[in-house]
Amino acid sequence: KKKKKGGDEEAAVATAEEEAEKPPVVDRQAVIEEAKLNAKPFGQRDSMVTQATKAEFGDYQCNAAMGLAKSLGKQPRECAAEIIEGLRPILGDIMEEPEIAGPGFINLRFKETYLSDAICRMAKDSENRLAIPKATNPKKIVV
Repeated sequence: KKKKKGGDEEAAVATAEEEAEKPPVVDRQAVIEEAKLNAKPFGQRDSMVTQATKAEFGDYQCNAAMGLAKSLGKQPRECAAEIIEGLRPILGDIMEEPEIAGPGFINLRFKETYLSDAICRMAKDSENRLAIPKATNPKKIVV
């Protein structure tokens, strides 16, 4: 849409360009779910992603391969490898290479560049919302 005033039009173009440069917000649970669905024949919807219990395990750990292995008649490490294969194209710019640990746990660690970029976006947010978009249909909740 074009604005009547030249300054407004330039501001609108600049805002659109800034929006296009922002990397997408990532829902880690949805990413794991999609990777599991892509790693056929996995179909369960419980990805079992939790915050890592120890720093050496990374930022998050996924225990889904343990439960899937029994139901699929496979080794847990084999299931974990298939889940990781599904994660690679999705998490390439966000996470370090996922690691299989122990009998079939998947350790996930954010890339430092992804975290620093996210922090910079939050710090530069002119609306002081930490780069969190406003709700499209805000609702009031009375407590």
